[in-house]
Amino acid sequence: MAITTKTTYTALGQHAFVYHAAAESTGDSDVDPTLILIFGWMAAQRAHLLKYTEPYRLLYPGATIIVVRSHLSFYTTSWSNLAARFKPVIDLLEALGCFEGRQRILTHTFSNGGSTHLQAFSHLLASRQLTSKQITTRVPPNAFVIDSSPGGFTFALMVRAMVSPIKSAALRFVARVLSYTSLLLGRLINGVILRRPHPFQIMVKTLQNPRLRLLPWMDPAKTPRLYLYSMADAMVPWQDVDAHYAVCERAGMDVRRVKFAASPHVAHARVYPEEYWGAVKSVWEHACTAADT
Repeated sequence: MAITTKTTYTALGQHAFVYHAAAESTGDSDVDPTLILIFGWMAAQRAHLLKYTEPYRLLYPGATIIVVRSHLSFYTTSWSNLAARFKPVIDLLEALGCFEGRQRILTHTFSNGGSTHLQAFSHLLASRQLTSKQITTRVPPNAFVIDSSPGGFTFALMVRAMVSPIKSAALRFVARVLSYTSLLLGRLINGVILRRPHPFQIMVKTLQNPRLRLLPWMDPAKTPRLYLYSMADAMVPWQDVDAHYAVCERAGMDVRRVKFAASPHVAHARVYPEEYWGAVKSVWEHACTAADT
């Protein structure tokens, strides 16, 4: 898939950016997604996220693409700060009519960081007071792609994920010590003293709930899901994703999966580009077919 580099992305605050398709870039305007909403993996660099937005831009040239970036501060910030962080994205979604069934939306999360950000985003949207205009039973074609998640909830794997963006061996060692310390303190305060579930636990239960409308345009049971993961992922074991997938399947959700053999964490598209993007295209085609029945 050929990639072009001269594409304009506009900031949506400090934690998101958007690409607006040119008016003449319509693609297959009757069936293609009109909006692609991406939740990136934790601490992902912009250049790495663009390795996914650009293929999407070529695959669906008429789509608006919104990218929500994941930051480690997510785990320590307040709900009011998260609401302010997500506000530019929510405002744009509202302006585009996403809460009124006026967009065909493909949602794509990466790793546990992207999935937990999606869960928090879902919580904030559910707490908003929707107007009668925004409350609709119309569900246009939509699909949900989950890359390298959920799983890897041991301390060792969580620390590995937290320090993976750090290149310096010395800084990585310091970060590893601090990460273990913060995780232990967090478990003590939240899990033992306050008896609060870990954000990852909340995220998994949210994804597995067959009655929860995760986002306003999703149908809990009918929105097709695609899980993309690997047997070689050193951060999210494939067994964890298999177990989660089985729960969703038993609950009657419309799920499908591609389990790659040798790709690293959030690198399946790089190692298996044809299989990866072919699966994304296939789940979207299924979403369009399901919406017509």
